[in-house]
Amino acid sequence: MAFKTAILVIVLAALSPSLYDLAQKLLLMYNNAPGRFLNINNLKSSEIKFSDTIRSCEDALLVESKGLAIVACDSGREVWNAVMGIFIPGPTTNAEIYAYNYGSPGIPDSESLTRFEILGYEPGADFHTLGMAYDEDTSTLFVTNHRKEGRTIELFNLDLDAFTARHFRTIRHPLFRNPNSIALLNSQEFLVTNDHHFLMEDSRFLSTVETQLGLPLATVLHVDISPLLEDPATPAKANIVARLPFPNGIEIVNETTVAIASTTSTAVYFYTITKSKSINATSPTLTYKSKVKFPFWVDNIQISENGTLFAAGHPHPPTLSKYAFSRHNCGSPEILAAADPSFQEYCRMAQTFSGVSKWTESGGVEHIYFSDEYPTSSTAVFDSKRKVGIITGLYANGILVWRE
Repeated sequence: MAFKTAILVIVLAALSPSLYDLAQKLLLMYNNAPGRFLNINNLKSSEIKFSDTIRSCEDALLVESKGLAIVACDSGREVWNAVMGIFIPGPTTNAEIYAYNYGSPGIPDSESLTRFEILGYEPGADFHTLGMAYDEDTSTLFVTNHRKEGRTIELFNLDLDAFTARHFRTIRHPLFRNPNSIALLNSQEFLVTNDHHFLMEDSRFLSTVETQLGLPLATVLHVDISPLLEDPATPAKANIVARLPFPNGIEIVNETTVAIASTTSTAVYFYTITKSKSINATSPTLTYKSKVKFPFWVDNIQISENGTLFAAGHPHPPTLSKYAFSRHNCGSPEILAAADPSFQEYCRMAQTFSGVSKWTESGGVEHIYFSDEYPTSSTAVFDSKRKVGIITGLYANGILVWRE
């Protein structure tokens, strides 16, 4: 009897951190449900812009030297979302890339948003953007692409005067399970998150279990494309440097630290990055250091120039899921006209939430924007010199711009 009791105590002790974490997330989900959700708006001056022009913008990055924001928007996400498992048959609209001139507040909106002309991209190939990174020295934009026929990372040369994006390389690798966000180490090396190990199109059940249980199966990769840039026939080098639950946004904090958003952990993990001292090793080492919890399921992160971490995400995943899966039908007049009255009413009243906070080591977590006015926040970026911030939404119309 004593032996069995000892075994039970050991098992409970082993499970207690996971059970505690699950209880915390269930409580968070309860508190953030419609009817109990607490709205917070600490933006001093904000406006939703371009709601009639762009929608479903997953990621944004700032080119602060130019006062430009590069924004990737994929209206095709309403019928093809490989992360959430939306696979509606039929044609799919390709993503587009835009430049928003936030550095010149005096110009009218009609002149401040410009669509990049994409040149040289494979004819007939689909293009569904998630994360981006930009190397200003080489004018290279790195974009993760959830193609239907396989995941890739696309390289474009940007002309920020002519607003053209000339495609010059597609990167493929067996370790690209579901590449999501990119953080550049230099012009030829980067870290990229794979948000899942089990893909929705392979097994909805296993992918859902991986998400719901927060299993640390997904990977962070170190990728070296220098061989590929010299010879397109030579594959890129990729190695796994970390595993954690649902790794999503990733940012380089400084020379020794990397921040990675773990969506199902509602947290941002910090890792020490160490360059390998072995002449045979090609990848750095990532060593877990600490984590910061947020009151939402963190999507993407950004480190502003003054060192503040901005995190955006989703306070109530069940509401987000229902909202995402309804976008195609709610947006189709024919389908909506034939739908039952309860679904028509849902489409009129549908709401889902945004959650945006910032964190500093000295000040901790400060909440910026929790609201359904601009829903489905996926990225928040901030220019600390111009005091301008931008929030993008996974299934939102336009972008939210605030100025301090």
